[in-house]
Amino acid sequence: MPRAAHSAPSPHAPDNNAHENLPATTSPGDPEKHPLPNHTPFWSRRSLLGPITKDHGDLPLLACCLVSGMVDAASFKNWGMFVGMQTGNTVILGLSTAGLPANPYAWLTTLVSIVCFLIGVFTTFRISKVMTPEGPTRNRLWATTLFLVQALLILLSAALATPSNLIPQEPGNTSRLALPDQRVIRNPRIVSLIPPLAFQSGIQIATSRLLGFNELPVNVITSTYCDIMGDFKLLATNNVRRDRRVGAVVFLLAGSIISGWMLRSKGGLMSVLWVSGAIKLITAGLYFFLVPAVKEELPKVME
Repeated sequence: MPRAAHSAPSPHAPDNNAHENLPATTSPGDPEKHPLPNHTPFWSRRSLLGPITKDHGDLPLLACCLVSGMVDAASFKNWGMFVGMQTGNTVILGLSTAGLPANPYAWLTTLVSIVCFLIGVFTTFRISKVMTPEGPTRNRLWATTLFLVQALLILLSAALATPSNLIPQEPGNTSRLALPDQRVIRNPRIVSLIPPLAFQSGIQIATSRLLGFNELPVNVITSTYCDIMGDFKLLATNNVRRDRRVGAVVFLLAGSIISGWMLRSKGGLMSVLWVSGAIKLITAGLYFFLVPAVKEELPKVME
């Protein structure tokens, strides 16, 4: 008996649409699926500025999930707001109209974060449309640049957070019973690091969309939790989208755990930012050097 049109698929059925970023018409001979021959020089114009395969584009985004957990945990611990999770900022901004929480600059820090985040998203989409109308994976150098700019913005923030008494921040090397230093959130200079961190978060989530991995929002996981539980192939042995979503949750949680322990260490905030920037810098380098280029399309045989 044929299955009803709207019946749920078997939980053990393979996920045949895992790579939603690939065209539905992909065929075994599609050049998008095959790397360049070995004799093609890596430093050739074709390899540096040409298209790259999309199959492993989710790996750098999982690294971004790790960094999101680290940076947002540090932002919340130090300034009571987020630079990537704008849902939380919107709620805090609303509470600030009633004088809650007890943070006189909650409205300013959250508003600056939201605005800079939006500018980052807007700028990334518009510039990418000009640079690569068909998507970042059509140009290796531009796809790598998106990750590199994020890394440089975090490293800039780390450099600003390193000198003592420049950026207000919670002291490191504290115990579990240590109370927050109220002088930090009452200092208007806490807004100084928010623009570059929020701007790079906007670039980050726009990059995940441009690469075609909508199941990896990299900044938030509320929708990811929903998609995991709503997946009719949740228990399937071959479900790449589920694996990516679960990986995003695990990496973001791991990032926040790592950040928490680093914030309690002597390094404090600056150590979190330096390590986060280094992770993104390494990710950009690996993406540039290791993602295979796409084979040139063969000319059609003339009839």
